[in-house]
Amino acid sequence: MPSKPRIAYLFSRYPVVSQTFCDSEMLALEGMGFDLEIGSLNRPPNSFRHERLDRLKAEIHYPPPPDLLDACAKHPDFKSQLGPLIDDHSQRYGTGYKPAVRARNAWYFARLFRRLGVQHVHVHFANRATHTALFLKKLGFTFSFTAHAQDFMFDLGSTELLAEMARESEFVIAVSEFSRGLLIEQCPDSAHKILRIFNGIEVNDFAAVPVRQRERLRIVSIGRLIEFKGFQHLIGACGVLKRQGVPVDVRIIGDGPMRPDLEARIAAENVADTVTLLGVRSQEEVKRELADCDLFVLASIFDTVGASDILPTVITEAMASHLPVVSTTVAGIPEMVDHGVSGLLVEPGDEPALAAAIAELAGDANKRERMGRAARERADRFFTFKDTAGVLGDMFAERFSTAAPSGSQRMDTPIVYLCRHWNGEPLMKDEPLPEHGVRWIAEHATWPEDGGDHETLQCLETMPDASVVESIWLRRNVERGRLEAARSRMGDAVDSLQFYQSARHAVYLADILGKRGTRLVHAHRSAAVLTTWMLKQLIPGLKITAAIEENPALPRGLLTRLLPDFDLLSVSDARLNEQLKPAQADELKLVAPYSHEELRFGPIKVKKRVAAPTVDRRALEFAWLAKLKQAIA
Repeated sequence: MPSKPRIAYLFSRYPVVSQTFCDSEMLALEGMGFDLEIGSLNRPPNSFRHERLDRLKAEIHYPPPPDLLDACAKHPDFKSQLGPLIDDHSQRYGTGYKPAVRARNAWYFARLFRRLGVQHVHVHFANRATHTALFLKKLGFTFSFTAHAQDFMFDLGSTELLAEMARESEFVIAVSEFSRGLLIEQCPDSAHKILRIFNGIEVNDFAAVPVRQRERLRIVSIGRLIEFKGFQHLIGACGVLKRQGVPVDVRIIGDGPMRPDLEARIAAENVADTVTLLGVRSQEEVKRELADCDLFVLASIFDTVGASDILPTVITEAMASHLPVVSTTVAGIPEMVDHGVSGLLVEPGDEPALAAAIAELAGDANKRERMGRAARERADRFFTFKDTAGVLGDMFAERFSTAAPSGSQRMDTPIVYLCRHWNGEPLMKDEPLPEHGVRWIAEHATWPEDGGDHETLQCLETMPDASVVESIWLRRNVERGRLEAARSRMGDAVDSLQFYQSARHAVYLADILGKRGTRLVHAHRSAAVLTTWMLKQLIPGLKITAAIEENPALPRGLLTRLLPDFDLLSVSDARLNEQLKPAQADELKLVAPYSHEELRFGPIKVKKRVAAPTVDRRALEFAWLAKLKQAIA
């Protein structure tokens, strides 16, 4: 059976706490045997991550800092390949659509995706990421995208650009018949390739909720605290219920800009004893809240500019939990909830009708049980991965060859060269490249004002934004504790700032390196020794090596504590070698470019600058690489 194509998912921002449907789809595709890569044009909005992201095998890639990204676009081929499309989009759509930024992002990710052997790019949301995919197509990649509703109805702001996206894509996925109809209306020439595939979930991840008869009906509602989610109307309905003497306990999960308004509405309706704003909760916490409630309610509306929910995944999750659903007739919700069978639907914004629907189910446990059972049956029929992500996966497998775009070939890089700082110097002049099995990562990187080395820039990866590193650091309690326990071995030579910066980097690298099969990390110079040593504490089976230059950047006392744990060393500093037991060979000859020789003329002493002997650096570096490869053979 032929292997499945390697797919890259491209997002404007990833991960985003409210977009669990994207996570579910990718997890399902990995379960089908797809190898995925994830590209995010921007850092995530915060450091919160759902636990389920730990199950993703795909690595999340972010572009380098803006100065390096701008430098990437100074490649001589950039303008010839992407300049005409930049000019065309600037003229047709305006510079506000930032075509030059889209092109720079595409240029970076095209190079990365080629190195990773990506065959096709899929995008969620018809927004900046799909605009970027138009430039990726100019660089040889096919693409498809999933349009939801707010993205193309309001956020994109251009029917002409939407039509171009649809025309240039291989296919377009709509998440409901409602949104499919809107897309066909705006992109009639692409109607034949606009397909409806619901967002699916792993329905068996949700436990069946028992029907309870308790004093206060427990209701859960979930979503961002924004206007079109309708929480203000749910709170208003709670006021109606309280005045009618119907006791309920409403728990709202989520956060957002409307929180102060909702708090004010809770006070105005005198329902502080009824409604609780829980804030953001992880996916596992959401499951527990659903398992402990009696009814799910989502009071969706069309907001003041016409935006709305389309196919809320939270309704599917409630259905999978055997919960009856009370919601509204907005957009694609009637495609999910069968009115009178698996739940009740009311007109958006009608608070008395919403209260009446809740009261009806509050007083009839048998009806709740019947509707909950029907809700689960409907989830099993329409929203399982077999009928959602499975359909998409079959399309990927059937439509896209396992041959990568021209010039793309999967490069296996079991060896990582880690450097602490890169300031534009020509590292690749004599060093091994990715095609030699080496992945280069810089903990910090800046582009110098007078210009840096473009060959190194093409090969070097950088650590992502600090918020991404922090999100991993906060989730890895065991790893954090392990490094903090190991701190005593460093003595007083490392201050807190240096320790925690390296520790964060080590925890992040430990999280991603296994996704590309890394087996050895080489500290390119002494400055990277601390982070590399910490990696070994987190991944005991990892091989670590180091090249120590003359006059090392780290204190010799610290290096004598850490270097005995390394598997292979080249030490060019004579004073350090005197302290190491046993002394290490100087295989890489990393001596200072010059030394001073003292000359005497009678009583006069003169220091003369003497250049270091010339060595064939390329031969030394590749001989060293051969040793590293032998160490992991």
